[in-house]
Amino acid sequence: MFRTSVAFVLLGSLVPLTAQQSLADLQQRFAQQARALGDGAGRAAIEALRAQQIAALRTFVEQTAAGDDRWNGRLMLADFQLASGDRQAASAALRTIQAEAAPALVLVTAATMAQHLGLDDLRGQWIDAAIAKPAPLAERMAMARLLTTVLHEIGRGEAIYSAALAAAADDEQRALVRWHRADAMRDREDLPDNAGFEELQKLATDLPKTRWGDVARDRLRATQLRPGDDTIHFRATTRGGSEVATRDLLGKAVVLVFWSGADRDLPRLLETLGPLQQRAGDGMVVLGICLDRDAERIDADVERLGITFPVIGDGSGIEQDVALRWFVEGPVVQVVDGKGKVAGLGLHAGTTDGRAQLREVIERAAGL
Repeated sequence: MFRTSVAFVLLGSLVPLTAQQSLADLQQRFAQQARALGDGAGRAAIEALRAQQIAALRTFVEQTAAGDDRWNGRLMLADFQLASGDRQAASAALRTIQAEAAPALVLVTAATMAQHLGLDDLRGQWIDAAIAKPAPLAERMAMARLLTTVLHEIGRGEAIYSAALAAAADDEQRALVRWHRADAMRDREDLPDNAGFEELQKLATDLPKTRWGDVARDRLRATQLRPGDDTIHFRATTRGGSEVATRDLLGKAVVLVFWSGADRDLPRLLETLGPLQQRAGDGMVVLGICLDRDAERIDADVERLGITFPVIGDGSGIEQDVALRWFVEGPVVQVVDGKGKVAGLGLHAGTTDGRAQLREVIERAAGL
């Protein structure tokens, strides 16, 4: 199944579209329906509901979508059709994207799908059109990543990075561009496996006083962390608006819960942490770092799951500052003791043995 940046779980029943509905509304509704359906649905039911959602998306892009939703909606429709195995329909949906009207990043994303479908004419046209269009820096960095990784247009992607570096107003902007290039290098097939990390090291050395140079230094250290090492400190703002700094928590065990609302093991994790928190009292602090990209959904998930500890998350997913520094790209638990030393890494609650190890590490870190 081909997945793009607009991919969503394809489950759930539909309600009529309204004239005011946006693509984000539709995406959120699909996600809610997926959660409501649960894990026990049979294949036939899933396929039937997927067909209904494809019909709803088609109606949306043809009758309701406005602005950039016209083109992102078509990308999503093509993605859903590919998931259902209908390559012909996916190709037809892609061909309705207008190169002169669609934003540059949409065109490059569409080119990756065209490449997957063997639509070489569209692939080339869309890449050419995208590169010729102006786009915000963040979108240009995403374009360069797709060009150098998925599309294997190395020279054209590198040209975007070079132009962005030349246009950078200060060291912060230069560091940002270098960060994106280094991160993309991890996924390039034309480079050695460690090329991206070598670029991060250069960034940390050349621009240590910038935010991205600082993040690069922490991220590199995260790749070598072992129990007993000094923790990676950070400062962040919670969803409730409070500022938290790990240096202020020295003397207490700190449990860092990197989580996602879609993680099936999260309820068991919360059940495991509850009694430990009660036993430790003020001697233990649990901080949740949400890895989800729907900022509005985070608060709803906190309430749905009964999460009582402070949660950090701004909807930037694994690009959230703490996740970047700790090099975390999926749900996991890291534990730090009262001396600021790493007590446990890569912990989880998905198995009986995993929960036992998690309890043991936290008990030792909190002196229980």
